Amino acid sequence: MIKLIEEFLFMVHFTYVVRDFEKFIDDWGRFLKIKPDNHFLSLPSSVGNGYFYGKAINDAMSFLVMKAKFNDEIILERQAVDETSLLLYFIQVDAKGLYQVSTDLDKVEYNGNVKRRVVFISSTNYPIQVQYSKNTELKLIGIYFKHSLLRKFLKKDVFHYLKEYSQSRLKNSDKRAIVKEEDILLREIFETDIHDELGKIVLYNRILLLVEKVLNRLLITEMPIAKTKKLKEEDMDGLKEVESILSEKELEKFPSINNLSRIAFMSSSKLKKRFKEVYGMKLYEFYNHNRLSKARKWIETGETNIKEAAYRIGFSNLSNFSKAFKKEFGFLPSQLVA
Repeated sequence: MIKLIEEFLFMVHFTYVVRDFEKFIDDWGRFLKIKPDNHFLSLPSSVGNGYFYGKAINDAMSFLVMKAKFNDEIILERQAVDETSLLLYFIQVDAKGLYQVSTDLDKVEYNGNVKRRVVFISSTNYPIQVQYSKNTELKLIGIYFKHSLLRKFLKKDVFHYLKEYSQSRLKNSDKRAIVKEEDILLREIFETDIHDELGKIVLYNRILLLVEKVLNRLLITEMPIAKTKKLKEEDMDGLKEVESILSEKELEKFPSINNLSRIAFMSSSKLKKRFKEVYGMKLYEFYNHNRLSKARKWIETGETNIKEAAYRIGFSNLSNFSKAFKKEFGFLPSQLVA
């Protein structure tokens, strides 16, 4: 009983709202009774080591950089606000125990040694709580987009799609892994000297590049309807069937183009062209990205070991799997369990 009381006493439970990330840092400072230096907050040793930094890009957009290792259990509880502003997160977590994310409707829980590298899109109008166990290492980039900014600069169909996507709670929380080009930008961000004037320029540039890349990738691969209004309905049905085969089923190997063409009721050349137009990737690229993303999720969550994950997605040679994995994500699968 004493141990349980001690653990409770040392738990850090921070409740907040997000209307911009500069205010988020200031709220953290008040919570920890520390005054941030121009929205830069060094963590006290009682909480962990590392820093939080928030900065506005303009009146409707701000970003957050978090790099920390927590000494004790941390609970971050975001409360809902009325405005449906958008939050884009790049999350890199190395947890040694319980790591849990929950909303008002769903929950995702991980236990043990977990390495999670995902892109997550959320809305500010629903609550979310994240619980990190003791000794969790966190690297996180967050970008806040005010509702008015999205309405002003996005096309109507894109705006409504992103709004709907962000309302899906945790449904898509593990759907988008951080890919190689994003990982490179993230490493540059965390290696940048935030206190240096040139470093701040580099930081702003890398943040905006991240936004551009992930939104382009999301809209190309997740929003085919916006790019396919002129396609015949039967063509779309065929493409959706091919997409389902390449992404949903556990295939032992990539199916032949001729077989996929027969399924889609198209010639091989037409299928290749239409699929690239709609999904932004070639057929094999799409298949390979999806199966490697599945393997990555299984390894990160501990569902399988590396060898089992490789076998389940069709790799009989572990060396070839590791090479393909590194080419896709920029690091080896063994680094997920190191």
